Amino acid sequence: MADYLDPTDSVAVPRKTALRPTSLDGKVVTLLDISKAKGNHLLDRIEELLRERTSPKAIVRKKKPTFARPAPDELRHDIVGATDVLIEALAD
Repeated sequence: MADYLDPTDSVAVPRKTALRPTSLDGKVVTLLDISKAKGNHLLDRIEELLRERTSPKAIVRKKKPTFARPAPDELRHDIVGATDVLIEALAD
């Protein structure tokens, strides 16, 4: 597992990523749109590929109010409590 730095904190702190599942079959996958221009187009394509290539239990779409700030606590708690895999995408 690799170490990453979290740029959203006031001081960069080490973070670890979650273990990746071996398959997305039967998983709840959340696609998070961070509200950057054309990010929804990228997530549309990712969703299309997921549906073609895997058998997830569900694909859920969520959206941050703005890309300029971290996700609100309510949104983060909602995602953590209801998803197995999170895909966050941005585009311009």
